[in-house]
Amino acid sequence: MIKILLYIVFLFITLSLNAQKDSFEQQLDFIQGLRKLSENENLDLDKRIIYAKQAVLLSEETKIDSTILYSNIKLGRVYTCDEKDFDQSKKILQKNLILASELNDLDNSIYINNLLGYLYAFSRIKSDSAYYYYYNSIKVFEKIKKIKKTNLVLEIGKAQINIAHLQSHERDFTSSQATTVKAIKFLLKQPKSEGVLQLLSNAYEQLGLNLDYLKKYDKALYYYKKSLDIGNKLHNNYQDKLFTKINIAEVYKQTGDYKKTYEIYDELLKDKTIEEKGLNSYATILCNIAYTKFLSGDKNHSEIDSLFTKAHRIFEDLKLYYEIADSGNEMSDFYVATNQNGKALFYTEKAYEISKRTREYESELHALKQLSKLKKGDAGKPYLYKYIALNDSLIANERTNRNKFARIQFETDQYIEETKRLNTQNILISSIASVLIITLCLLYFIRRQQDKNKTLLFEKEQQETNQDIYSLMLKQQTKLEGVRMQERYRIGEGLHDGILSHLFGTRMGMGFLDLKGDKKTIETYKVYLDKIQSIEKEVRDVSHQLKSDTVLPKTNFESLISQYISQQSLIGCFSYSITSKAVQFDAIDDSIKVNLYRIIQESIQNIIKHAKAKRVMMQFYIETNRLNLVIEDDGIGFDGKTSKKGIGLKNMASRVLNLNGIFKIDSVTNKKTLIHIIIPI
Repeated sequence: MIKILLYIVFLFITLSLNAQKDSFEQQLDFIQGLRKLSENENLDLDKRIIYAKQAVLLSEETKIDSTILYSNIKLGRVYTCDEKDFDQSKKILQKNLILASELNDLDNSIYINNLLGYLYAFSRIKSDSAYYYYYNSIKVFEKIKKIKKTNLVLEIGKAQINIAHLQSHERDFTSSQATTVKAIKFLLKQPKSEGVLQLLSNAYEQLGLNLDYLKKYDKALYYYKKSLDIGNKLHNNYQDKLFTKINIAEVYKQTGDYKKTYEIYDELLKDKTIEEKGLNSYATILCNIAYTKFLSGDKNHSEIDSLFTKAHRIFEDLKLYYEIADSGNEMSDFYVATNQNGKALFYTEKAYEISKRTREYESELHALKQLSKLKKGDAGKPYLYKYIALNDSLIANERTNRNKFARIQFETDQYIEETKRLNTQNILISSIASVLIITLCLLYFIRRQQDKNKTLLFEKEQQETNQDIYSLMLKQQTKLEGVRMQERYRIGEGLHDGILSHLFGTRMGMGFLDLKGDKKTIETYKVYLDKIQSIEKEVRDVSHQLKSDTVLPKTNFESLISQYISQQSLIGCFSYSITSKAVQFDAIDDSIKVNLYRIIQESIQNIIKHAKAKRVMMQFYIETNRLNLVIEDDGIGFDGKTSKKGIGLKNMASRVLNLNGIFKIDSVTNKKTLIHIIIPI
């Protein structure tokens, strides 16, 4: 018995899947199209968010967790592009991370952890949170024994380099070096794809930056050049190579080799399109040239001033706050040296406010030190005290951050170990519970299938009964129409052969009478003869109409509908109209007509009970091989959003659904209710 039931279930599922396959594939294609639109950086961010949200809504309709997760990831990725939507981005990504963990989707767990790390790092709210998510993506990666997916390799490379960048920003340059070296070793083991080489170039650049901060200029130059060598092999790598060359020039500037600094910048400015390729880079070069000229003792102060001003204005137009603060400090140094203290104070104060807000500690220290000198007497002391306090706190924070990042690693590793232990402990419990649940589910499934079989049998018998009732109604209507036609023929023949013949004979007989009298009497006699002839014509016309087929009766189905609504209109006190445009009901399947009749019955009953309508309009028409039925009343209507649908409306919708049709209802309170049914034929 169980085998038979399982076979029936398998057959039912197979048929259902085949029927839904095409529809599902179309929906999936549409979801993928929306995802691609959300990734299109040429579109406005608001439009991209709308497309991503639509993809999520459609994905939720599929009820497939992996599809929902992937669309949610796209939405979270788009939100990270908007720095104002930090909370929304965080909420979506953390929700995705939980879902990925539940699905044991390690690939997407890595990707989402990296996005969350980037989100926290970019917002500069919590560097420890950024570190946690980057480090967590690496730990998830270690769970995967065999790595064949290039995208995972790239994600881990990014995570390691981003951790190094976080450590560098927190002035933990030693730890940043160690992390960068680890990233380089990892990337060197991977196949040399374009993405891997790009990350290698970035890692060498980060290593050079760390050594630059530590004033190990020779080693910094070595790694900058290694980054540049790799970058020269890559396509579409213009900006990265440009900034590496700028970093090399800055090392030469810091070591006092101004000649080589000028050579690099002069070579870069030979590219006449540099301003178009990157206005930020162009302004950086102008600012660096100006500061180099100042440091080298160039006496052309107007040129230096012009270069500084032009670069600073570009930074302000682009709203590049780090560059605004940094260039402001350098301009202040120049203006102090050229005895323009007013300008120096203006740019120093601006640099201080921006660097304090954006947590750019180096620029903030520089500005505080300069303000302590520019503000004379007691006015400069608060800035000196702030400088000392900030410098001391940064030194203390270096140790704290070093410990903080180490603590995050330790706690994360402990959490993973504890999770493994609990998982092992729960395996036995889960196994026993699974067997018990499967057994109960099987018993429940068998019982439910038996109930469904009974329901299906009842529905089949009910459908057959409906068909029989409808057939009997049609036969009765056909018989009634036949009797009516016979009666019409009989009356027509009686009029033609009886009354018309007698009238004709009478008129002819009267015509042969030889009446004598005055002129007026004879004229009156002729008028009466003409009237008799006119009566003959009317009787003949009526006889022909009764026997003619030009006025055909309505089809049986239409007659049933008309008869039913006519009776109900007397009960409900409403007027009605029924129109049918080129609908051949005889060609329509009886099962459709049976269900339509029941739907009309239910609809009219609802109108009588609830609508208080004065007029009901019913229309049938064919449109693209689909039969349309529209029922409209001018009753009190109802609010579809707040009102609960009754069993009658549900039954109507169910009948339409069984016919693979569409059921629509539109109601306006105190105005109308319109039901529109579309059924393929």
